[in-house]
Amino acid sequence: MSANDSIVAAATPIGESAIAVVRVSGTLCPKLCKDALRVPYPTPRRSSLAGYRDINECLIDDVIFVFYEEQNSYTGEPSLEISSHGNPLITKKIIEDLVARGCRLADPGEYTKRAFLSGRMDLTQAESVATLIKASSDRALEVARIQLRGDLGKKIRDLQSRLLDLQANLEAYIDFPEEDLPAEEMKGPSSALANLIAEVDHLSQSAGCAQLLEAGIRCLIVGSPNAGKSSLYNLLCGEERAIVSEESGTTRDYLSSRIEIGPFMVEMMDTAGLCEGGSTVERLGIERTLQLSEEADCFLFVLDSALPSPDSVGKVLAENINAENCLILENKIDLDDSKGFHSFLPDFQHLRLSIETGEGLDHCRTAIELMMQKLIPPPSEDCIIVNARHAANLAISGDFLREAHRLLLEDMSIELSLLEITSGIDALGEIVGKTDNEDMLDRLFNSFCIGK
Repeated sequence: MSANDSIVAAATPIGESAIAVVRVSGTLCPKLCKDALRVPYPTPRRSSLAGYRDINECLIDDVIFVFYEEQNSYTGEPSLEISSHGNPLITKKIIEDLVARGCRLADPGEYTKRAFLSGRMDLTQAESVATLIKASSDRALEVARIQLRGDLGKKIRDLQSRLLDLQANLEAYIDFPEEDLPAEEMKGPSSALANLIAEVDHLSQSAGCAQLLEAGIRCLIVGSPNAGKSSLYNLLCGEERAIVSEESGTTRDYLSSRIEIGPFMVEMMDTAGLCEGGSTVERLGIERTLQLSEEADCFLFVLDSALPSPDSVGKVLAENINAENCLILENKIDLDDSKGFHSFLPDFQHLRLSIETGEGLDHCRTAIELMMQKLIPPPSEDCIIVNARHAANLAISGDFLREAHRLLLEDMSIELSLLEITSGIDALGEIVGKTDNEDMLDRLFNSFCIGK
């Protein structure tokens, strides 16, 4: 990294605001304090007022700046954060002047990439920075904060350490062949390896949760025509999005809105009523509902409790719904001829409510949130959520470790088993990051925003 390899970017979105922050990282920062801010010996990590003068000695703005010395900044390099008035023209002039003084414009994610390369964080923590910025729900924020704390990295390093201990034990069998150890002695290493494989597999299974956090939980409102699906959809969305009418079949295609339910971001979808027969357009709407049901994560099955049990409707969705991902909502309990449908999908949770009067709605909201809690449990020491890249490397590691386990069980070469374990350890190492894998690092950090 050369003396001129200092980077600059706006750290706040371009636009009018109270303040705007420009971020600089690299060896030029002390000189910039002296030349542009007229502060030759800035006190590290202390906010100071100064006039920012460009390379031609013209005052651009009065600013607040903070200087960070090497090893005590976000990137691990000398850094400078300049807060000016939030006029985009001022920000532009300051950045142009910093470039004129020898800085270059930062690439997307370059600040965090430098923090990773300097050892300030591992790769899982670096990824969590982008996740934290893009998080659209409380649960996503919670997961990102835990990742930023380094819990996943600690778990990966723990797995690597235990695999290295296992390697050392196995190498003892090679180093002391004259001991002629019985086959029973291999049960310990074999059992330990099986436990490690189970932990790797369990960790990879949480990747689905990460996808749900990023894209949102897809929740389908389904049921017979005129059961109250669109009314429920409007109620959950907090606005009149869907047409509500006593005439059945008013929803021919699906409607979709992203809403918050508890700590979760949910893509709530109102779908066409499921029934037999109907017009050509109604049948097309039903086909679309069935297609969506194959991709949905959970369901709200709305019934009209004043009508006979729609057993045939339940059979249509039988392949995609179960007691874990579907709630049965018996609507219209305010009507005199309302009745219970306990025999309809009896293993599922049934809730009785009236969307018209509001009776039972609080209980309904709580039940919906609890159902989603099962899809994305709170992250903990035993349940760390990994993303797709982590899961791919965990799968590769698991395959190597399974092969090593097979070799041990079949009393084949310990040397070959050790090679497989080494490959498994290396695959885990890709998760926390190898600084020499430039292609992977470039792809990852290019997905970040500029200034981070």
